[in-house]
Amino acid sequence: MLTDLIAQISLPTFHGIQKSTLFLNYALDFDGDGDYITINGSVLSYPWTAEVWYKRKANRNHQYFLWQGSSSNYFTLRFEQWSNTHKVGITKHGASDKKWNHTTTIDSWEHLAFVVSSSNTKTVELFVNGESQGFPGTFTSWPKLYWKYIGRGNSNTIYGEIDELRIWDDNRTQAEIKANMFIELEGNEANLIAYYKMSDGSGTTLTDNASAGNYDGTFTNMNDDDWVTSYAPIANLNSSYITDIEGLWSEIGTNASQPSNGFAMQVASSLSEENFVVFGNNNSSSTSTSNLPVGVAVRSERIWHIDETGTVDTNVIFDISDVTGNNATIGVASNYKLLYRSGTSGDFSIAATANSVSGDNITFSTVNLNDGYYCLGATSNGNI
Repeated sequence: MLTDLIAQISLPTFHGIQKSTLFLNYALDFDGDGDYITINGSVLSYPWTAEVWYKRKANRNHQYFLWQGSSSNYFTLRFEQWSNTHKVGITKHGASDKKWNHTTTIDSWEHLAFVVSSSNTKTVELFVNGESQGFPGTFTSWPKLYWKYIGRGNSNTIYGEIDELRIWDDNRTQAEIKANMFIELEGNEANLIAYYKMSDGSGTTLTDNASAGNYDGTFTNMNDDDWVTSYAPIANLNSSYITDIEGLWSEIGTNASQPSNGFAMQVASSLSEENFVVFGNNNSSSTSTSNLPVGVAVRSERIWHIDETGTVDTNVIFDISDVTGNNATIGVASNYKLLYRSGTSGDFSIAATANSVSGDNITFSTVNLNDGYYCLGATSNGNI
């Protein structure tokens, strides 16, 4: 399978292109010295979910995410639990502090989702980049979501950047979290209570982009300078290509992305934050003989939309059985072509010829990727 192959792959160079400037994304920069936002959210009892993209800038004694105050029995979500643990945590004031065994990476974007648990009574599950980190322990009562302030807790304020903050009055599943973490929402999704795209770009009010829009935020000690370009890996994908969305960004390090239904990428060196790729597919399977370039006899019906920001040097890897559902007899690498087109219709062109084959995994390298649509093709001597 594709995940077994990744560690064996040598990684030659490949260069991407710049993303269109038509899709702009902002984040808010909190300086750790009094910056916070008042949103006056209404207390949510079970169920609830709070999710956000966060880039921590340094270790602090505490860093609060959402806070109401320190009254007894209030719950607080924290990017760093108190007393220099630096672990992500949750506190029930007057009762207990609990933490997960996860510390957010300094100067790298991570997606965090706090979900009051449906499977473990009276606790909260943490998902980091879509993967569960488990439960920090059980409270004596169901944890409620208190969210009067973003980034403030008593005299402590956060030092980092925030993007795409979402509040839900349901307990989101792992599949729902992973399906939406790399894209912007419409704002009218069921159970979405508040949504901060951080897309304002200026001013001292934070717009609530949920349809109801009841929870606009008011800045304290913040101004136009705190609106910064966001490099959280958020993409502008075609709505017909949002199955199994995955990303390759600085947090991955030198590992491969998670595969999007049989398609993955891997980098040889860690990316800087301004370089990333997000991709999803059209949820098709099997093969097709339509829109083929000369020399190609068949292609995967599954097509991936790639949205790249900056430049990413990577290998592109297909797992044929996952891509088409077929157990094909694989030929030599030269029989396989990476096909590309810039839009959703018309003929594909040949972007690259495969460099290696291992089992049913096909690897392309030294490829010049563009924003657009890709699939796997084969000549008359190849099978997919």
